[in-house]
Amino acid sequence: MRGHQTPRVVTLDELDAQLEEAAKLFAVSEDAAREFLRGFRMVPPTDRPEDPFSDEYRKWVWALYESVSGRSDYSIANEASPFDLEEAVSVPYPFSTRSTKVVGEELVARGFIVATLGLNPPARIVEFGSGWGNLTIDLATMGFVVTAVEVERRFCDLTQRRSRAGGRLTVVNGGMLEFTTDTRFDAAIFYESFHHCSDHVAMLGHLADIVEPDGKVLWAGEPIAPMSYPWGLRLDGYSLWSTRTHGWLELGFDEGYFADVLARTGWKGVRTRLSAGSPLADVIVATR
Repeated sequence: MRGHQTPRVVTLDELDAQLEEAAKLFAVSEDAAREFLRGFRMVPPTDRPEDPFSDEYRKWVWALYESVSGRSDYSIANEASPFDLEEAVSVPYPFSTRSTKVVGEELVARGFIVATLGLNPPARIVEFGSGWGNLTIDLATMGFVVTAVEVERRFCDLTQRRSRAGGRLTVVNGGMLEFTTDTRFDAAIFYESFHHCSDHVAMLGHLADIVEPDGKVLWAGEPIAPMSYPWGLRLDGYSLWSTRTHGWLELGFDEGYFADVLARTGWKGVRTRLSAGSPLADVIVATR
């Protein structure tokens, strides 16, 4: 929270009123809405189980998700994103925000990811949770052979319509945990998407069947940072808005916990950050 006062604490009962104010601001200014959301947070329940790998801990996380989201359960259908497909073909995110800050940080981050990748075309890459398709299209345009795995059908359509990469790009409509492949990839990338995975431990194990033995996995722009608990729902204003408004799963991972879970699933990660330009220019590269 550099450059900002300590966020005030709100209760669940107060949350909807805060998000109504944020919605009014989003209609006027992306920057103003984000600044408002940075100004508050919730505190987690105090009954958290000790072992972050236990079933009891997972139940605690899901109970908190259900409470914040107002939904009785979670499914990948909750990751649907509201947007106008035709408008997005010509003006996709982040350009649709009309925020020089948001656009600039996104462009810097994507350039940093490409620079950190350490592979040359025509290496085979799978991007999980490709969303608007920006990074996928960058890589395919460069000459990489890219498979984009995305749960939102309209995002798949958007990526295919925006891309001019031809046979170098394959778009798969489905969840990351369900994805299978007959031919392994040289790299897998999660760019602001891993924190939406409903079973991150299973996904880390699943990657061994997806990536070549000497391949790599990149996590970019993910919320892996010091936390007051090992992993679980993020409770800053922007994450609360995402979960309460859309039902999106917004997990965060403490740095120590993430290193531990990587080691438990056979991975070792090295983190690289750009010193200035974008908080999203933050990449962990893991190998076996």
